[in-house]
Amino acid sequence: MENYPAVAFLVKYGKWIAVLTGLAPVAAVLVAMVFCTTLHWGWLVAAVGLGAFAGLLMKAFVELIQIIVDMLLPQ
Repeated sequence: MENYPAVAFLVKYGKWIAVLTGLAPVAAVLVAMVFCTTLHWGWLVAAVGLGAFAGLLMKAFVELIQIIVDMLLPQ
């Protein structure tokens, strides 16, 4: 797998990347709420939904990469 460093990175750190992908929209809205006092709380609800969806998509992508690596690349 030394010929595919990006695939190796995703296999090794994919679960954490999926978690960070899910938390990124929520963190961005929380930071925006601190600095913009007029921001409505509905944005936080939307960010939680977006974060859950983005985390799910990234987790599915990482699992697909893992399946491909297990099936096609020699160990």
